[in-house]
Order: sequence, then structure tokens, then C-alpha cells
Amino acid sequence: MMSTLAFTSQVVVSTIMILLMAFVFLSSWLKLKRSLSVVDESDKLQMAVLQQEVMGKDIPALSGESIIELIELWGVILVGVRLVYDICSIVYRRFIFDLTGLSSSAGTGGQAFVAIYNNTHGFKYISILTALLLGIFITGIFLHDKLLKMVALFLISIFLLAFVLLGMHTVRIAGYSVGIVWSSIIFHFTETIGLVGLGFYLRKKYIGL
Repeated sequence: MMSTLAFTSQVVVSTIMILLMAFVFLSSWLKLKRSLSVVDESDKLQMAVLQQEVMGKDIPALSGESIIELIELWGVILVGVRLVYDICSIVYRRFIFDLTGLSSSAGTGGQAFVAIYNNTHGFKYISILTALLLGIFITGIFLHDKLLKMVALFLISIFLLAFVLLGMHTVRIAGYSVGIVWSSIIFHFTETIGLVGLGFYLRKKYIGL
């Protein structure tokens, strides 16, 4: 965070990701909208019955409108909320720089700064993590999937526990001291491995989604 080059690179990569995600969601939304616009309401009901016959009653048969709503939900989370998160990250970085200056001028040393950094770092992630887990929970509601709802509740619980109870742990690697913030690890695990796992899970279990 203190490295200007690293932070600038992170902002550039994040901006590219947001633009790509916006393109993917908008393209999918428009494509599905066009496809549904040429289908009569009576035919939509027949398609739903046929889908249930082919896929079986154990797998929820979502209507086209429900799929559009899920696309809109995840588009808002992964594009809109992600944009809010990136803006908040820039403001948070300024906040950390201000704290560093105050800590140096007061002569409190690095330990005080580390304590403040650890106690406030979770605020950087709480908004987007809550949005991600809310998206998983709502997806579970759409699909009547108890596992998705349980996973969302479990992840927010361990994040809050890590944020409130666990401090920053410092380990030495190749002579360097590396601080581990557990709330940060939980968030990055959720937004990377968690979302990829969610995609594979939905693709495998819910045919046609």
C-alpha cells in the first residue's frame, strides 16, 4: 500500500477488470433480453415445463426473467460495488498516509501504526464482502439451495471473528517481516477462489444456468 508504483498498478488492473466485467454482464443481459423478446408468454410457460421435464424436478427451472434478475444482481455487485470498493481503497490509502505522518510526528513508533492499521483494515473490505455474500445468499434463495445460504453465513461469521478477535500476525520470510491480516486473507479468498468455486458449482449442479 505504501508503494506508489504498486498501488497505481493495482488501480490500473482493477479498472481494466471493471470494464471487462461491465462488458460481459451488459452483453449477456442484452443477448438474453433479445432472445426473450421474440418468445410469446405462452411459449415461455411451455419452455419452463419442457425444461423441468428434461432437467428433472430436483433442479430449479428458472425463468428467463429470473436469470435476467440474477445477471443484474451480480452485475451491480461485481461492477458497481467493486467500483465503490476501489474508490474507498484510494481514500483508505490517504487515511493510512495521514496516520503514518501523525505517528512519526508524535514519535509513537511503528508498533502504534501497526496496531491502528490492523484495527481499521477490515473496514476497507466490509462493504464489498457483504455485497458478495449477499449475492451468494440471494442466489441460494432463487435456486432454493441451502448450501449457498450456509456458505454465505459462514464466511461473514469468520470474517467478523477475524476482524474483531484476531490481530495481525507477523512472520519472517527470507529475513523480511511480513504482516498477515486475516480479514484481508478471508476477503481475497472469497473474491477469487470463492467466486471461481461458485461458478463451477452452479455450472455443474444447475444445468442451463
